[in-house]
Amino acid sequence: MSTIKRDIKMSVQKLNRNIFQRLFGICVTKKPAKKDGWKAENGRITVDLKAMPELRNRGTAVRLDGKGFEAPLLLVHGDDGEFHAFENRCTHGKRALDPVPGTETIQCCSVGTSTFDYDGILIEGPAKGPLRVYKVEHADDVLSITV
Repeated sequence: MSTIKRDIKMSVQKLNRNIFQRLFGICVTKKPAKKDGWKAENGRITVDLKAMPELRNRGTAVRLDGKGFEAPLLLVHGDDGEFHAFENRCTHGKRALDPVPGTETIQCCSVGTSTFDYDGILIEGPAKGPLRVYKVEHADDVLSITV
Protein backbone atom coordinates (compact mmCIF):
# COMPACT_ATOMS: atom_id res chain seq x y z
CA MET A 1 0.00 0.00 0.00
CA SER A 2 1.42 3.37 -0.90
CA THR A 3 1.53 6.26 1.51
CA ILE A 4 -0.55 9.23 0.50
CA LYS A 5 0.22 12.52 2.19
CA ARG A 6 -2.68 14.93 2.24
CA ASP A 7 -2.01 18.32 0.67
CA ILE A 8 -2.40 20.73 3.57
CA LYS A 9 -1.98 24.44 2.91
CA MET A 10 -1.17 25.26 6.55
CA SER A 11 1.82 24.09 8.51
CA VAL A 12 1.41 21.15 10.87
CA GLN A 13 1.49 22.04 14.56
CA LYS A 14 3.77 19.98 16.78
CA LEU A 15 2.82 18.84 20.25
CA ASN A 16 4.93 20.44 22.95
CA ARG A 17 7.03 17.52 24.26
CA ASN A 18 10.52 17.36 25.73
CA ILE A 19 13.23 15.18 24.23
CA PHE A 20 12.79 12.42 26.84
CA GLN A 21 9.06 12.17 26.13
CA ARG A 22 9.87 11.90 22.42
CA LEU A 23 12.74 9.40 22.80
CA PHE A 24 10.77 7.09 25.07
CA GLY A 25 7.45 7.59 23.30
CA ILE A 26 5.58 8.86 26.34
CA CYS A 27 2.11 10.00 25.35
CA VAL A 28 0.05 12.39 27.45
CA THR A 29 -3.39 10.92 26.77
CA LYS A 30 -4.53 9.08 29.90
CA LYS A 31 -6.76 6.10 30.45
CA PRO A 32 -10.25 6.93 31.74
CA ALA A 33 -10.53 7.40 35.50
CA LYS A 34 -13.54 5.08 35.70
CA LYS A 35 -12.81 1.63 34.33
CA ASP A 36 -16.51 0.74 34.24
CA GLY A 37 -17.35 3.57 31.79
CA TRP A 38 -16.74 1.28 28.82
CA LYS A 39 -16.89 -2.36 27.80
CA ALA A 40 -15.70 -4.52 24.92
CA GLU A 41 -17.58 -7.52 23.59
CA ASN A 42 -18.27 -9.20 20.26
CA GLY A 43 -16.06 -6.84 18.23
CA ARG A 44 -17.70 -3.74 19.63
CA ILE A 45 -16.65 -1.22 22.26
CA THR A 46 -19.41 0.63 24.08
CA VAL A 47 -18.61 3.87 25.91
CA ASP A 48 -20.95 5.54 28.40
CA LEU A 49 -20.18 9.25 28.01
CA LYS A 50 -21.89 10.02 31.34
CA ALA A 51 -19.24 7.88 33.04
CA MET A 52 -16.38 9.37 31.03
CA PRO A 53 -16.07 13.10 31.80
CA GLU A 54 -12.65 13.10 30.13
CA LEU A 55 -14.47 13.25 26.77
CA ARG A 56 -16.87 16.07 27.67
CA ASN A 57 -15.00 18.80 25.77
CA ARG A 58 -13.77 19.04 22.20
CA GLY A 59 -10.08 18.30 21.76
CA THR A 60 -9.99 15.70 24.54
CA ALA A 61 -9.13 12.01 24.35
CA VAL A 62 -8.71 8.77 26.30
CA ARG A 63 -6.71 5.59 25.76
CA LEU A 64 -8.62 2.31 25.95
CA ASP A 65 -6.93 -1.08 26.19
CA GLY A 66 -7.53 -4.46 27.69
CA LYS A 67 -10.98 -5.96 28.30
CA GLY A 68 -10.46 -8.57 25.61
CA PHE A 69 -9.51 -6.68 22.48
CA GLU A 70 -6.04 -6.90 20.99
CA ALA A 71 -5.02 -3.42 19.90
CA PRO A 72 -5.05 -0.32 22.10
CA LEU A 73 -7.50 2.36 21.02
CA LEU A 74 -7.34 6.16 21.04
CA LEU A 75 -10.79 7.74 21.38
CA VAL A 76 -10.91 11.45 20.53
CA HIS A 77 -13.66 14.02 20.98
CA GLY A 78 -12.47 15.99 18.00
CA ASP A 79 -12.17 19.70 17.50
CA ASP A 80 -14.83 19.14 14.82
CA GLY A 81 -17.31 18.04 17.52
CA GLU A 82 -17.37 14.41 16.35
CA PHE A 83 -15.93 11.33 18.07
CA HIS A 84 -13.09 9.47 16.34
CA ALA A 85 -11.44 6.15 17.17
CA PHE A 86 -8.04 4.93 16.02
CA GLU A 87 -5.81 1.96 16.66
CA ASN A 88 -3.40 3.62 19.08
CA ARG A 89 -0.24 2.64 17.21
CA CYS A 90 1.64 4.83 14.78
CA THR A 91 2.58 3.04 11.57
CA HIS A 92 6.17 4.18 12.17
CA GLY A 93 7.41 2.24 15.18
CA LYS A 94 4.02 1.53 16.77
CA ARG A 95 4.28 4.36 19.32
CA ALA A 96 1.14 5.82 20.91
CA LEU A 97 -0.81 8.79 19.58
CA ASP A 98 -2.13 12.04 21.06
CA PRO A 99 -4.59 14.61 19.69
CA VAL A 100 -3.10 18.00 18.78
CA PRO A 101 -5.24 20.66 20.53
CA GLY A 102 -6.79 23.29 18.28
CA THR A 103 -6.37 21.20 15.14
CA GLU A 104 -8.15 18.28 13.56
CA THR A 105 -5.06 16.08 13.78
CA ILE A 106 -3.42 13.45 15.94
CA GLN A 107 0.31 12.92 16.28
CA CYS A 108 2.74 10.18 17.21
CA CYS A 109 4.47 10.74 20.55
CA SER A 110 7.94 9.85 19.17
CA VAL A 111 10.72 11.97 17.71
CA GLY A 112 9.33 11.50 14.18
CA THR A 113 6.07 13.32 15.08
CA SER A 114 4.09 11.68 12.29
CA THR A 115 0.84 13.62 12.02
CA PHE A 116 -2.50 12.28 10.75
CA ASP A 117 -5.91 13.79 10.08
CA TYR A 118 -9.13 12.40 11.56
CA ASP A 119 -9.48 10.10 8.55
CA GLY A 120 -6.17 8.47 9.55
CA ILE A 121 -4.35 9.85 6.51
CA LEU A 122 -0.70 10.73 6.97
CA ILE A 123 -0.12 14.47 6.61
CA GLU A 124 3.54 14.66 7.64
CA GLY A 125 6.29 12.49 9.09
CA PRO A 126 8.03 9.15 8.58
CA ALA A 127 5.02 6.87 9.21
CA LYS A 128 4.64 4.03 6.72
CA GLY A 129 1.00 4.60 5.93
CA PRO A 130 -2.41 5.56 7.25
CA LEU A 131 -3.78 4.70 10.67
CA ARG A 132 -6.47 2.13 11.26
CA VAL A 133 -9.67 4.10 11.88
CA TYR A 134 -12.73 2.58 13.54
CA LYS A 135 -16.35 3.55 12.90
CA VAL A 136 -17.96 5.41 15.82
CA GLU A 137 -21.73 5.66 16.24
CA HIS A 138 -23.12 8.19 18.71
CA ALA A 139 -26.63 7.93 20.14
CA ASP A 140 -27.76 9.76 23.27
CA ASP A 141 -24.79 9.50 25.67
CA VAL A 142 -23.42 6.24 24.29
CA LEU A 143 -20.69 5.62 21.74
CA SER A 144 -20.52 2.34 19.87
CA ILE A 145 -17.23 1.53 18.16
CA THR A 146 -16.83 -1.37 15.75
CA VAL A 147 -13.33 -2.87 16.02
